[in-house]
Amino acid sequence: MSPEFEPIVFRPLPRPLKPFPQETESSFLNRLATANALPVQRLQQPSRWLTSRLDPIDQLSVLSGQPRATIEYAIPRWKTQQWNVSQGPLAATPRWACRRCVARRTGNPQQDVMVWMSKHHDQVCIPHRLWIGRAVENPARQLDLTDLPEVVQAQRRHYRLLRRRGPATIAACYEHCSAFWHSLFQRGYRLSDRAERLRRMSSNDRQIRPWEPQRYAAVYPEIVEAMSLYASPHWRSLALFGDRFELFRAEFNRRLPQESALRTTARQWFLTELIRTALRIERSIEAAELKAIVADHQHEASTP
Repeated sequence: MSPEFEPIVFRPLPRPLKPFPQETESSFLNRLATANALPVQRLQQPSRWLTSRLDPIDQLSVLSGQPRATIEYAIPRWKTQQWNVSQGPLAATPRWACRRCVARRTGNPQQDVMVWMSKHHDQVCIPHRLWIGRAVENPARQLDLTDLPEVVQAQRRHYRLLRRRGPATIAACYEHCSAFWHSLFQRGYRLSDRAERLRRMSSNDRQIRPWEPQRYAAVYPEIVEAMSLYASPHWRSLALFGDRFELFRAEFNRRLPQESALRTTARQWFLTELIRTALRIERSIEAAELKAIVADHQHEASTP
């Protein structure tokens, strides 16, 4: 049934609202309810007694005053499967949209919009130079990177690696290189560049806690540098062959030189972890490729 023949249960709200690109359904419903001063439950279930014959897309189209095509295009619930998976190289997770993008598109700097973003690859809003990635719990905590162009440049490089090496490889590299770097710092690895970034991001010399977004933003350029090394099949193979490992180690130290020697107990751990990181990445890539092959076979088998 078309929307115009459903006047009782679903009606256009007084204040229409456009969805934000990649917005989650719950975020859009909450914004629509707020704009019309209604509880969100009223939008989800307008009547206790009548059941609508409209599908969810048409229901949202009627309520928001937007064409069905606009809803389908903007909200990933109805998009291709890559937006619906919570695991894998193209995994997406609900996160806060860049507050400056929201202000520009909606005209309201107070709007908070939740969108689907890659949990591996989207860390910085490049046009607005904001850290929007790990540990950002609300839009107000998105970090201004105007004085940290190397962090913005790291996101550009991350995207270039993604295009060149593919999502399976770069997702694995990001996950395991991130874990490696944070373990290194816990064992006394020191980088003056990271320390300087933390200093510039802290206000009034306040101590930054380990779980705050500044910690993740400060080391992001080093993570991407390590990703570029491990993403290369050539260098990764050197890390995995014992007689050629020294070549890999020398290249790692050239790109990311130690500024203070690791403690005695951490030295051997560091060498072992260089190899283990390569092995973890290799296994993750193989698992992702195998999963993709199985999915392709299942799709072919289900296609008439």
